This record gives sequence, C-alpha cells and structure tokens, in this order.
Amino acid sequence: MKSLKVIVGSIAAVAVIAGCSATPSQVSQKTTAPTTEQVSVKRSDPKSKAVTGGTSTSLAYSYENLDELEAASVVIAEVKIKDVLSEDVEKDSTFYTATIKDLLKGDAEEKEVTLTQIGVEEEREKTGELTIQRDNPLMEPGESYVLFLKAGQDEKVGPLYYVAGEFQGKYKIEGDKVFPVNKEQEAARAMVGGQDLAAFKEEIKSIVAENKQ
Repeated sequence: MKSLKVIVGSIAAVAVIAGCSATPSQVSQKTTAPTTEQVSVKRSDPKSKAVTGGTSTSLAYSYENLDELEAASVVIAEVKIKDVLSEDVEKDSTFYTATIKDLLKGDAEEKEVTLTQIGVEEEREKTGELTIQRDNPLMEPGESYVLFLKAGQDEKVGPLYYVAGEFQGKYKIEGDKVFPVNKEQEAARAMVGGQDLAAFKEEIKSIVAENKQ
C-alpha cells in the first residue's frame, strides 16, 4: 500500500478579547494531499507567561530572538519525553509526561512535568500509511529537547506547560547538538541550527542572568 504524504502549515486567525481567557485552538485537518491546516486561535497578551486552556495560544505571535523567548517563558529546560499521557481530539492537543534533565530557568522543583502541544497523531500515521509534515512536529517518547515553556492549565489534565511560540521555543537535541524543529522556518534557523548543546545552554543561562539584573 502506498504511503500518502500531507504537508501541514499553520494559518492563524487572531481574535483578541480583552479581559477573557484564551480558548483552545480549533484545527480542521484534511487527509488529501496537498492540504493546509487552518488554525483559529484566540490569544492573550503574547508577553503573558500563563494561559487557561489545553493548547498553546502563542501561534499568533512571532518571537524574533532568544531574548524574547526567554522573557516570555517561566521555565526553560532540557527535557526528555517520557510518554504520551493522553490525546484530546476535540482540542487537537497531545499531552506528554516529560523528565526535566537540566533546569536553565525557573523555580520548578518537580523532576517530572506535563507538557502539551497542538496536534494529534492520526491512526494512519501510526501504521505508516500517512505521513504528515507539520510546522510543529509531534514529540515522541525518548526524544530530548531544550524547551522555552509557559505555564498553563487544562480542566482534565491540570497544571501543565506549553512551548512559547509553539515551535519557536522548541529545539530538538540530536547527539550533542540542537536544531529547530521547523528547519524551514527562517527565524528559527537564524536563532540556532546545529549549535553545540553545551554552548547553547550556556547562551541561555547568560540571557537569563542578564535579564535578572
């Protein structure tokens, strides 16, 4: 059986409602190629470090550099994805359990945290029949990342974290180097691409220390 490849992009329609909490993103997916994923979001202040809802509302905001990502994040850490906690098809969200291996910013005392991101793996992806290329690839158990995280809350899962900028604050660790998960995104490549992991973490620590002053 031939495998079908779908390229998924993100188009954000922004609605800002003063005094209201952000609501989860609604995503409509098509399984015929080529297709475009339409993402409609309501966002809070992009500088905010917290959000109510199971999915990130930061797709509508673009961070220009690591300094902006650091300022928007309550936690920055090297993490390893432990497992998939649950999936919420209605919210188009996947929830993960992750282990903090190196805390670069924040007061999180827990070694294990709950993360969420937009996107749910389709059944045909699991069988290999369908391949979806996303702007923000789904995380998988066993993978390690450096993540810039905001704090959130889900009515079913409880307290959690989500990535600032959805894919902008998400860097995959491959060996001893880090790469943006969206390698076609120019801003992400400009921030870091194939940089030494230790040097990247030291750069982040320097930004954190500087912004504390």
